[in-house]
Amino acid sequence: MFERKALPAPSPAQIPANLQDALNTTLTDIESIQGQIRQLESQLEERMGEAQIFAAATETICGKFDDKQHVEQYDGSLGVAREFVVEHERPIGQIQWLTNLGNSFNGPNDDPGNVEGARWCSGAMISDDLFLTAGHCFAQTGGGWKRPRRNGKIISREEIATLMQVNFNFQLSPTGQLRQEESFRIIELVEFFLEGNIDFALVRLASNKQGEMPGRKYGTLSISATDLTASGAMLCVIQHPAGQPKQIEAGPLIRHSGGRLFYDDIDTNGGSSGSPILGPLGNIVGVHTNGGCSTFSGENKGVSIGIIRQLLNL
Repeated sequence: MFERKALPAPSPAQIPANLQDALNTTLTDIESIQGQIRQLESQLEERMGEAQIFAAATETICGKFDDKQHVEQYDGSLGVAREFVVEHERPIGQIQWLTNLGNSFNGPNDDPGNVEGARWCSGAMISDDLFLTAGHCFAQTGGGWKRPRRNGKIISREEIATLMQVNFNFQLSPTGQLRQEESFRIIELVEFFLEGNIDFALVRLASNKQGEMPGRKYGTLSISATDLTASGAMLCVIQHPAGQPKQIEAGPLIRHSGGRLFYDDIDTNGGSSGSPILGPLGNIVGVHTNGGCSTFSGENKGVSIGIIRQLLNL
């Protein structure tokens, strides 16, 4: 990333003996500083990579109109049946930052950032306690947000995850009334991948006060055994766009390439990241991660399930 230029060092024969020890000490100090610089460069590259992925993940509307519909008000016009949405929407939840971060970051060099209570990403239960979503939802930088800092340093991805909860049933009824949502704390970042085209994460949720596991109460989605590669196959993305109540969009698969699924008729917004991409059989064929649509061209995209299966050994 950074190019360093080095000047040749003088030979020992050219240096007075009484200065040799001082020179050796100076060279040792220089090597130490260069090592620190390389370490800082590596950390900066990692942060910039996260920021670039987060920026690229800004979800977009495909075409002139936003076709999303609220899940319980869906009229069946987007390419999948109403029964399909009813059967598969309950395990899909919304990640949200906790609302009491100030209590945890009140030291002299602490900072809760500006994410307290922010409704963040989407995802789906795949077992009693495991929730599949996008990796960049737990990135330490990106999106214009300030993550919490402890002792002047941004907290780890693992701690970021444990300062979040997953909300279920955050949706409108058929008559437009907001239903009572239920939240489950994230207690562990189980898997995290955020590099190149690979962008997904797996977190573990706690039970509620009654001891119920979220996957038992709200159900789970199955994961496809194989990649969906047939162009034109109908996809469905059930999501929480822009922090809003749960909505559904659907459209055909344009292509499968490089471990990604591409679609240009499925509208998304910030907050849709991590939504499961459902195939025609209702199983998860990918995770939505990136925008790219415009009024006249472009595509939205997500990570194909084949990569996720391989890395998670599901």
